[in-house]
Amino acid sequence: MPLYRYRPDANNFAGIVFEAQEDGRVTDVHYTDDRLVSEWEPPTAHVFDEDDYGEEESGIEGDFPSLTNYYRIPVVSERAWEVLKPLIGDVSEPLPIVYPDGKPYFLLHVMNTIDALDQERSRVRRSKIGDCRIMQIYIYAFKEEMLSSQHIFKLPLESAAELFVDDEFRRTVEENGLKGLLFDPLPMAEPGRVRGR
Repeated sequence: MPLYRYRPDANNFAGIVFEAQEDGRVTDVHYTDDRLVSEWEPPTAHVFDEDDYGEEESGIEGDFPSLTNYYRIPVVSERAWEVLKPLIGDVSEPLPIVYPDGKPYFLLHVMNTIDALDQERSRVRRSKIGDCRIMQIYIYAFKEEMLSSQHIFKLPLESAAELFVDDEFRRTVEENGLKGLLFDPLPMAEPGRVRGR
């Protein structure tokens, strides 16, 4: 069951940023599974470091622009949403944004938090203060029975809140020529092996 961390290709495709006053509202999208579209007011996006692009290809417009500082929150083109909607439309909703060139782009609100990390078999770094929640995951192990037909999902905040996609998501993106995502397989624990043994 190959899984991939959601990761925009920020080195080769243009990214966007929102005004500082929008930060809380934008980041809150990632931490709720409640529908938001009926009350959503589109925030205005700006091209990130537009004058700092050293290479011509850095400003290429893709289907999954990186959202500076909030890489776990997907931004998708209208075409990407139409392609992916049959696959993930039951667990996500497109929230409109005002994109720099006026084209239709969306924050993709993933409403599918699954506590599927097998912490006993994963290798993690925990916070040394407060609730000792997981801050980073180095080696992944999942409760696979919880992930059947889950094409996109996120872990809860206490398990680092990362966003993942499966191999069918990857194939759909690649077969439809969508641009701007990287698909590096997660480093997975050996089957049946408990951490530290």
